Amino acid sequence: MSYTIKGFFEELKPYVIQDMQQTGILASLTAAQAKIESRYGNSKLTVECSNLFGIKGKYNGQSGRYLTTEYYNGVAKKVYADFRKYPSWAESIADHSGLFNRLARYKNLRGETDYVKACNNVQADGYATSPVYSTTLLQCINQYKLYEWDAEALGRTSQKQKILKITDYYPTLKIGSTGEHVLAWQKFLNLSGYHCGIEDGIFGKNTRLAVIDYQAAHGLTADGVIGPKTWNSLPKAA
Repeated sequence: MSYTIKGFFEELKPYVIQDMQQTGILASLTAAQAKIESRYGNSKLTVECSNLFGIKGKYNGQSGRYLTTEYYNGVAKKVYADFRKYPSWAESIADHSGLFNRLARYKNLRGETDYVKACNNVQADGYATSPVYSTTLLQCINQYKLYEWDAEALGRTSQKQKILKITDYYPTLKIGSTGEHVLAWQKFLNLSGYHCGIEDGIFGKNTRLAVIDYQAAHGLTADGVIGPKTWNSLPKAA
């Protein structure tokens, strides 16, 4: 499959918006890096390894060896390197943001809401060796209005916080539970991409399956029961 730029961004958008809500790394930065590093999804590395960002090394022991361009004292040179191989784009994006949240040198990207600063910071932090990397990122964000994705991610987070801030009492919810708390969770899950479909305030099979997906994605025990740990995993209202 060969992507157009439009098709690439359409597929990428829900991944990076959800990632921003979960990690605090700007969706615009993630999307611009993915577009540039992967040749909008068509690079050999992306097609064969689902590696959107050119991250080197191994992922769960998996890698691919490719020819790449590195800059040494401003001079471009072709070299072979091992790059991480992922099961899908989702893991590639999560690993990319995980890198920024894990390594100390990227701490200035965490929670940054100014995409201009984020682009300048990621180059200063040493992510890429190209001397015009930040300029290239900014051109991409401005050309395709990717900054609108940041606003959308922040808006959805605010909306989700409002939906779930309905009381100071957080009951355990499971199959058979009913009421406003179940309805709030159904709206939250649908908004977050964990589709339970129905919003009727009745905790049924589809709601349980959506809860399990949410729990698995957040490192919780995926039992389909909304208890204290699942409540505490929610985005906190300001």
